[in-house]
Amino acid sequence: MWIRCLFTMMLLTVAGCGESNTPPAPAPAPTPFELAGKWLYLGPSDVPHNLTVSDTAMDYSDVDGHWSSSWTVKAHDNGAHHFQVVFGAGSGTYIPVGDSLSGAYEVDGTFLTVQLAKGLAAYPPLQGPGTCTGTADGMPVPDCRLYVKQN
Repeated sequence: MWIRCLFTMMLLTVAGCGESNTPPAPAPAPTPFELAGKWLYLGPSDVPHNLTVSDTAMDYSDVDGHWSSSWTVKAHDNGAHHFQVVFGAGSGTYIPVGDSLSGAYEVDGTFLTVQLAKGLAAYPPLQGPGTCTGTADGMPVPDCRLYVKQN
């Protein structure tokens, strides 16, 4: 009888091995996108527009209401100052256009400089934070945009 009790206790002990009453730790919350908020386009060459950024979307809208476009934020890295967006929907003659864009950015106080590139393969180099004009010739840098933070 004593051996049967010992055997039963061993089976119960072995049956409980590997199980845990502690639930797995939840995945860490994603880092909020540091560009979240509303931005007003300053130049250099496109029409005036607003940019509204959240952790999951970038929405562009013409200040006169002629066009808008909505993009899904696929990835962002605050430390590297990079993001990737995929086109969602648009109306009117919206800009920027394309299936996907990658971007490099720099925030200096309330000013934002963004350098865009088509596709998600590589991030574009940021020519110069705070400017979208070439240092050698003073000409506008293609696909560069300057914004100021709105309250």
